[in-house]
Amino acid sequence: MTKDPFGWVGEREKELEDKSGYFKIVEGKQTFVLLSHCAPLAQVFDPATKKYRIAQEGDKNVSIKGICWVLQDGIIKQAALPYTIVKSLRSLQQDPEWDFHLPFKHPLTLTAIGAGTKEVEYTLTPSPKQVDIEKAILEELKKKPSPEDIVERKKGHDSSEAAEQEYAKIDYPAAEPQDIDAF
Repeated sequence: MTKDPFGWVGEREKELEDKSGYFKIVEGKQTFVLLSHCAPLAQVFDPATKKYRIAQEGDKNVSIKGICWVLQDGIIKQAALPYTIVKSLRSLQQDPEWDFHLPFKHPLTLTAIGAGTKEVEYTLTPSPKQVDIEKAILEELKKKPSPEDIVERKKGHDSSEAAEQEYAKIDYPAAEPQDIDAF
């Protein structure tokens, strides 16, 4: 069998993907440190576009993701954790055996079996050992938008101060718009 002369391209793409600013759940085990709380984002899969869209009132098959910041391989990444993982995090938070403060300094191992399918199974296992989080990482985290800000941006709103000032200049109609964010 001859060596693929372009095999390096696939390896380079994997390296670039791993260093991206997004935590991607893949088949098998991956370890990360939870840096922030999780904000809920309700989405619905649109088969026509094969992408998720923001859920609206009356939608069926709504998928809730927990938007947060994690540390993986020394890089702060934005994560959209599945609801079952967020429930596991909540169980850890409520367990008096764990000193749960954010950032949660116990590395978490997320195992995905069947990643990318509807039948995917997740398990979350915390390490009893704690890790030190570098001061530079914590300073960089302070500059990141909050999970709620990320959710609002995904919904098409911008809660930043500059955006709020721009919104203040808009003349809104006297009638109250319908609340489409209620579920």
